[in-house]
Amino acid sequence: MTQSLKQEILAQEDRLTLATRTLDIDALDRLYADDITLTGVLGEPTCDKSTLMEEAKRGVAERERAASSGSPIVGSYDKEDLKIVASGETAVTTYRFVVTMKSDTIAIHRRYRTTNVWMKRQERWQVVAAHTAFVIDPKQAAILAGEAG
Repeated sequence: MTQSLKQEILAQEDRLTLATRTLDIDALDRLYADDITLTGVLGEPTCDKSTLMEEAKRGVAERERAASSGSPIVGSYDKEDLKIVASGETAVTTYRFVVTMKSDTIAIHRRYRTTNVWMKRQERWQVVAAHTAFVIDPKQAAILAGEAG
């Protein structure tokens, strides 16, 4: 992988991070391919672009409701441990991300691992496939396995 190709993909991931953090519907629409397939955190059957976009729109509506009620949601979305493998017109990125959301009524802190498959089509990079999973710590894993006491 050339350094310039790596920089191109990093720039795309930065755009995706910003669009996700701000729920920029237009940017998400440009970054996600129309034929994207996504496997969600629970391993459920894959969803498509319309499902992703509807989820983002629900997020926008939820933020607006919270703000108008006087209890705005303060959130963060931070990526870490980003790795890239790329060749030609295809790239794969993988990273952990942490989401926090706080308001008067909620306090959420979740960690995930995502893999994105990027393809360059008509001179534009887009995510064509993605998989996101929960990241759990050893204590949580033991509880799920019935090993915690």
